[in-house]
Formats: sequence, structure tokens, C-alpha cells
Amino acid sequence: MVQISSAPSRIERFLDKAAALMRKRRFDAAIATLERGLSVEPTNVAAWEQVVVCNLELRQPKKAIEALDRILTFTPRAGRIWADKAYLHLLLNEDLEGIKALKESLRLRPRNAHDWQLLGMTLMLNEEIEEAMDAFERALLLEPNSAMTWYNYAVCHFLNDDYDAALDAAEYAFSIEPMLADSGDEWIEYIRSEVLASEDEDDDLDDGDAS
Repeated sequence: MVQISSAPSRIERFLDKAAALMRKRRFDAAIATLERGLSVEPTNVAAWEQVVVCNLELRQPKKAIEALDRILTFTPRAGRIWADKAYLHLLLNEDLEGIKALKESLRLRPRNAHDWQLLGMTLMLNEEIEEAMDAFERALLLEPNSAMTWYNYAVCHFLNDDYDAALDAAEYAFSIEPMLADSGDEWIEYIRSEVLASEDEDDDLDDGDAS
């Protein structure tokens, strides 16, 4: 009868040693250990993920992104890895790369309301208003009671000069989370005045037609 060895594989020994070094906050030494392990098993996701963690601890987000890119070369359908890559790009103000990675993550994991909201916010900041609105609508389908998403959706309508829709969305957001009203006080008052002025003009036209 053939006996199966319960001894850890070579890569697991490297992972264990790296974990011990990480607990001691010796992140450079941990990376060196992980790299030795990856020379044995270059597609080990756990090892590459530890490399990501070490580089983040060392405040080297670019190198962390490089490690995530390596993971994606052999697991291109890993939605979580695409999302982590997106977050780091956005942290570095690399919005175009972040948007691209977020879209890929959401293609693979479309039921993630948080990432649809994040995509919408990033698109809005980059003046891609129509795309941002689409992203917020996807988020609201998944989490219809998200006050922040409704608020950002209102901002998009405001930027599109659709004050009626902006006011409706904003007031719905405030009905869910009243404290949000404080953060949008000035522009909300502006669109309220614009909507009222428009209604007054419509009333004047109706009166003119009646006479």
C-alpha cells in the first residue's frame, strides 16, 4: 500500500517561514522568502497574495499592483484580484487604470453594489456623467436603500442640469439618511429655487393661456 506523505510541500514551508517573518514585521525578508518559494511554484496564488500584503506594509503600492498583475496572468477570472488592483490604482489617483480594473471586476462579479457605487463615483469625478449614472443605477438595483448612492445619483442629474430629477433623488436620499442633507445644503437649495422658478413660469404660462 502506497503511503501519502503528510509533510508540507516546499512552497508551504516558504509560506510558513514568510508568515513568521511578517509577524515580526520583517517584510523585506518575507518577500525574499516568498520569492524563493515562487521559484519552486510560480503560480501559487497564496504566495503572491502575501507578496502583495508585504509590499503594502512597506508602502510600495506599485509593487503590490505588479504582484496582482502576476496573479492575473494565470487566474484572469479572479474578480476579487481585479477589485484589489482597482482599489490600489484609485488610491494612487490612477483613475483610468482603476476604472478599467473595476469594470473587469464587475463583469466577473456583477452583484457587488459597493463596487458599482465606487465605479460611479470615479466616473463622475472624471466627468463621465452618463456612464456614472448607469453605474449608480446598477448599484441601486442591488441596494435600493443606499442613501449615498441616491445622493450621488442626484449629483449626476444636477450636473446634467436635470434639476427635477436631481431634487427627487436627493430628497429620497435624505428620507433614508437625514444627515446627508447637511452636506448638500447649498446646491440643494439652488436646485429647489430653480425648480420653484420653473413651476412659477409654467403657472404664468397657464394663466396666460387661460386668459
